[in-house]
Amino acid sequence: MFFVIYAAIRGWQKRTRRIQHTSLSGLPNLAALSSQQIEVGRDVVVVVVARYEEMMATLPRDLHGEVARQIARRLSVGSGANEIYHGESGHFAWTEEARPLEMQLNHLEGLRALFSAPLQIGEHTFDTNIHFGLDRNEGLDASTRVNSALASANEALANGRSIELFESQRLVEAPWELSLHARIEEGLRNGEIWLAFQPQWDFLEGRVSGAEALIRWNHPTRGPIAPDAFILQAERAGRIDTLTYWVLEEAISAALALNALGPRFQMSINLSAQMVDKADLVTNFAEIVRRRRIEPSLLTIEVTETSSVRNRPAACHNLTKLREMGFRLSIDDFGTGEASLAYLADLPSDELKLDRRFVSRLLDSERDRAIITSTIGLAHALRQSVVAEGIEDAATFAMLRDLGCDHAQGYYLGRPQPFAVFLSDYEQGRRRAISDV
Repeated sequence: MFFVIYAAIRGWQKRTRRIQHTSLSGLPNLAALSSQQIEVGRDVVVVVVARYEEMMATLPRDLHGEVARQIARRLSVGSGANEIYHGESGHFAWTEEARPLEMQLNHLEGLRALFSAPLQIGEHTFDTNIHFGLDRNEGLDASTRVNSALASANEALANGRSIELFESQRLVEAPWELSLHARIEEGLRNGEIWLAFQPQWDFLEGRVSGAEALIRWNHPTRGPIAPDAFILQAERAGRIDTLTYWVLEEAISAALALNALGPRFQMSINLSAQMVDKADLVTNFAEIVRRRRIEPSLLTIEVTETSSVRNRPAACHNLTKLREMGFRLSIDDFGTGEASLAYLADLPSDELKLDRRFVSRLLDSERDRAIITSTIGLAHALRQSVVAEGIEDAATFAMLRDLGCDHAQGYYLGRPQPFAVFLSDYEQGRRRAISDV
């Protein structure tokens, strides 16, 4: 998403550099602000109005300027700014005295309250919602600071957050994110990006019966990159599809090899919230499993927070279709964010995955123990199995077994390993189990 935002900014710059005021509202535009010298000790704030273009589409052209002027008046009153700058697609900007960060964030949240009352434009009434981008990087030129705040406002809108603060480190990281697609492709080709496999233990059968496939990246100059970091960057850059389908192919290869050894082995993969509502998701998954000749039931798709999904009905439709094809669905991080009772109502899942934050406090917290106990009971009542992740000691493992948990995962059972190491450990475990019979 990051490079898309910056590409849009560059296009916007070319168009608006020619003029210093918008033709309809009469307000100075963002190019006018970018050409100024911003004083030391001042923040740059950009607001983006949600669904602004939809509002414009419902109004006759002679009222478009009035919308911008009414929004600018509210922002001027709330911010105390003498000049509000108006950009395209519902962007407004100004500079104001830099307060301590917490005070500034509270100030902007208060400014949002001015938009709880609808806009009245002629005979039309519009509810409005605004999102802020904030730049505090003194010493940079005005154009860079305005662009930074603009990018942050767009990101806040896309992610459903009120305020996004643009840190100077983001400018340092921009070349990395802008070339992320090429870097991912290169990493996949030369083996820098690889899959690790973490075992899952079946309490009933007393054996390792599955694994979660986890993506890893060892960059030649940056070293190991935290998965959350580069997955987030891939999502921003719109490149998460490449990684997901590569993971699926690699996980299928591992699942086929493990199932060829004898007992049924379940392979779990993670599905990004950025992909679950895509129109071609089901078709692509169906084509891959058909080509690879694997039963979809051997694959578990772990889904988590979907609050960032733009088309939630489409996401639920896709997941339902995947389950109808035979894939197992797992609700990851159950008990956190939106991964709660709403998921159970919306998704035809097969498995709940207890978040490690509850599991880590199981021995010491009666409340967390009660939550886990009731969650296991609820899952079983709905004919779903339960996986507890983040198990790091024998006592927690034993208590979960006694509470009726179905599967266990964590460092106590094994760390994520390259497939060759995982396969060797798995075969050794099977040989020991056979010799003990």
